[in-house]
Order: sequence, then C-alpha cells, then structure tokens
Amino acid sequence: MAIEKAEAAVRPGGTVPVLPRYERPREERATVSAGDCAPCADAEVAIAASALSDGAKAMLRGLLRLGTAREFAGGGVGIEYGSLLKTAARPEYVAGHVAEAAAHLRERRVDLLLVPGMSGYPIGAMYAMASGIPAVLLKKARLEGDGQRTYPAGAFVIPSYTGEGDVVMHADPAAVQDIVDGIVAPQLAAQAGESEPTLTLRTAGADDIIDKATMSRAVGESAVIVGEASIADWLRRHRAATGEARPIVARVEVVAWVTPLIKGYNRPQEHLRRAFGIAPFAGIDVESVHLSPPAIGVAGVGVLAFEGRR
Repeated sequence: MAIEKAEAAVRPGGTVPVLPRYERPREERATVSAGDCAPCADAEVAIAASALSDGAKAMLRGLLRLGTAREFAGGGVGIEYGSLLKTAARPEYVAGHVAEAAAHLRERRVDLLLVPGMSGYPIGAMYAMASGIPAVLLKKARLEGDGQRTYPAGAFVIPSYTGEGDVVMHADPAAVQDIVDGIVAPQLAAQAGESEPTLTLRTAGADDIIDKATMSRAVGESAVIVGEASIADWLRRHRAATGEARPIVARVEVVAWVTPLIKGYNRPQEHLRRAFGIAPFAGIDVESVHLSPPAIGVAGVGVLAFEGRR
C-alpha cells in the first residue's frame, strides 16, 4: 500500500487527537484424535521430509521442544512460545529463520521496520541487526481515562492478548524522526535537478506471531501515519533552513511483513493482501492449535505434538 501526498498534513508536533481502535476476535479450541497427531518421536521424520526451509525446520524443532498450546485470557486458544522467541535467544533454533527473513526484507528494499510491543521486539531486533535495517518499537501503555488526551501520530488502541485490558501503542517520535531524517535527506539531495522531487519511505512490520492480522493491520496503518508525520516534520525544517520552494511529493509504503509464526487458519494472509497488497513472510504456517493433547497443525508437515516440557 502506498500513500502519496504533496505535503503530508498533520497536527503541529505530529500528534493525533483521537485514537483509532482495533478489536481482536477470540479463538475457540480445536480437537484432534490421538491417531491424527504425530507423537514427538515421529515429528523429526515429518519435519525432515517436508518442504519447509532449513530455517523453518530448525525453528519448528525448537517450538515443539520448548512450546505448548494454552488458553490466553485476551485471545483464546494460542501457542506458548516464550522460551523460544521472547524470554531467551536460541540461535540453534532461530538464527536460520532470522537470516531468511532478513534476506526478504532486503529484497523488498525496506527502509524502516516497526515492531509492536515488547514480546515482538526480541525477534524484531534480530531481524533489524541481520538485515541492517533500523527498527522502532511500538511501545505499549495502559489506556487511562477516556483516551481523549493527545498521543503521538500513529498511536492506536487494541485489547491486550494476555487479558490486561485495552492498551495504547505508539512509536517514540524522536527515534523515528532521526531515522527518517537520515533516509529522506539523501533522497532529496539526489534530486537537485527535479522540479517536483519525490521522497519515499518503504516500511515493514515485524512481530513474534501474526494471529488474525488485527495487530498487523494496525501496525501497517500506523506506519503510514508515522511516516507521513516524520517526512512532514523534516520538510518543514528543511524549508525553513534552505528556502526550498519546490513542491515535494511524500510517498509512504507498507511493503513487507515478517514473522516466525503465522496462524494460517485465521486467513491473515488474505487480510494483509487486501489491506496492503502484500504477502507476509512467515517461517511456520500454523493450520491448527489443539489443547488436548497439546499440538499444532503445520502446513506441509501435519499435526505434531508438543514435547510437554512446559
């Protein structure tokens, strides 16, 4: 998705008076018979024979070893994968996938990566380091009062997946501004002879999982707003400092999404294709999540039991 504006119009200071709100639908559990579920001992054969990438295979092995299925207060049935992606760094399981995702981001010529919440930031930071692309955190804070106070541009409200109630998420404006300044200044300098130069910011999202694409859509729409506000701020300062009078077009694009896990059975791929015209890059496509016994269905592999270490 691309947004073009001759001059991005935002409130002074890059703020928004009213917050957009996104709703997460709950998930219900699925059941699987013992005969349909490959036990831990047989999982390696199914993984090795699959067409998954090497990075995805290693990550799936780690997920089955360290993860499980459980019910979350704010989102329903889900996957507990903290020991793999949030509370520990496990290169033997994750490094291959990170390299593959970084290659995808470079191929899509991403300028800026946006990562929602602290749970997604460990893997998001790994993507950033491996790809050489700067990333910013959309930090989470509890929504207080009536939500009518002024927030930074791109802020939005979404229910917490872990049942903490409504939260506000937004980027650090100063962090984003410094990154965007360094992206657009060389672009304008390279167009010194153009009568109507164009400044382009290619953004992407990253998270530890794409669930129903509710968060993914919120982050993508936030990226466009944040990008517009940051380019507009740079242009104001540039014009004041140089007397630049040419019309300048600002183009903000959402060009990619990367994640270790995607719940394909919720059809988030279709949602992101409709919203932004992109196909997300995911290591493991989860077709189902099961509580009894704890197991996941993985596209191209089958239904596999967790080892039960948690």
